[in-house]
Amino acid sequence: MIYCASFSNKAQMKIQQMVFVLVALVIFFALVFIFYIVISLGDIKKDGRTLRAEGAKELLRSIASTPEFIYSKEDCSGCVDKDKLFVLKSRKAYEGFWDLDFLKIETIYPPNENKECDSSNYPDCNSITLIEKEEFGSPEEVIVLLCYWNNEKGGYKKCEIGKIYASGKAIK
Repeated sequence: MIYCASFSNKAQMKIQQMVFVLVALVIFFALVFIFYIVISLGDIKKDGRTLRAEGAKELLRSIASTPEFIYSKEDCSGCVDKDKLFVLKSRKAYEGFWDLDFLKIETIYPPNENKECDSSNYPDCNSITLIEKEEFGSPEEVIVLLCYWNNEKGGYKKCEIGKIYASGKAIK
């Protein structure tokens, strides 16, 4: 009977070892699964931020193609009329129209002095700020073609490369 009892103890010891190994494997795979989930969620957040930024840029492109912005004197799809923007700057009626906290159009090429457009320096200026509230966050930007009518030499269309910056509730 002693032999039987020791055999039974060895069998119980083997069963306990196997249970510990199985528990260790389950814990290991649970940690691997948790690690995978954390990495996947990080990628989802990154993809969400990317989609939000792309949506904001699409909103800016749609704002640039509104009748208030588009250059309509000639067939120029995607062109923004700098003359219209200058007139819109003097009118405050559009401040709540786009639900934005900040809307600025800036010429980036050809480079000019960094000065805001007003009646004394137009069109030799590089920025037109349409909406600017106190706190507006970090703006999104999109590159556009800024065109205006130049009356020199009989009159011609002059285009410059510019950026539209916008921030606000509609962008977030």
